Formats: sequence, structure tokens, C-alpha cells
Amino acid sequence: MKNFIPYAPEPDDTLFADAAYLKSEDGQDWYGGQQLFSADTLKITYDDNDVITCITRDVSGLWPAGQSVAELPDTDENRRADISCCWQFKDGKVVQRVYSPEELRRQAESKIERPGVDTG
Repeated sequence: MKNFIPYAPEPDDTLFADAAYLKSEDGQDWYGGQQLFSADTLKITYDDNDVITCITRDVSGLWPAGQSVAELPDTDENRRADISCCWQFKDGKVVQRVYSPEELRRQAESKIERPGVDTG
């Protein structure tokens, strides 16, 4: 399920009074879509850059506003990922993040000592 955004369902379609609602780019309601996930798998959320932002087995604990959700087998390979921003979900797989040249440039700039700042 990709690109969840907030929406307001028709009053007759609401499951919970005064609740916030999300739907995917293909119109799937988040609350209704949760039943499609298996109990014995990993669920991840990832952002527009495919960076993994949450990992869980309990789909009901996710709130993927502005993100996408994927379901993966609960394997050693998939469990190696964490939410340090160093892992991505690409082509259906968990992979170590590959930084763009722009991201690498920004990282290098942030490490450069600023003039006039005493670093010890």
C-alpha cells in the first residue's frame, strides 16, 4: 500500500467517531486495509526516498501518514534492518541505503567545522 494521505470519509463510512483517517494512492482505507496483513510477517513503513521509518509485526501500531507500507517475511535478512535511516525498501527488498551525491554532499558539509566555533 503506497502513499497514505489524510482524508475525510463520508459520515456513513466512518468506523470510529472523531478518528483520523488515511487512504493509499489507490483508495484503500488504512483501517480496512490492516486486515489484509498476516500476523506472522514484518510490516515496514517507508518514505518517498524508500527509507525505512518503522518496523513491526503489529500492523495496528503503524500510522503511515505520508508514507507507504510493505509486508515482508520475518527472516533474519529482513530483521537486520533498523530505523536508523541507513536502510531502504527497494524493489521489494530491504537493502542498505545508497546515498545520493546530494545527500553525501550535505553530510560532508555538516561535518565541516564552522569558523569561530570552538570544538574543544
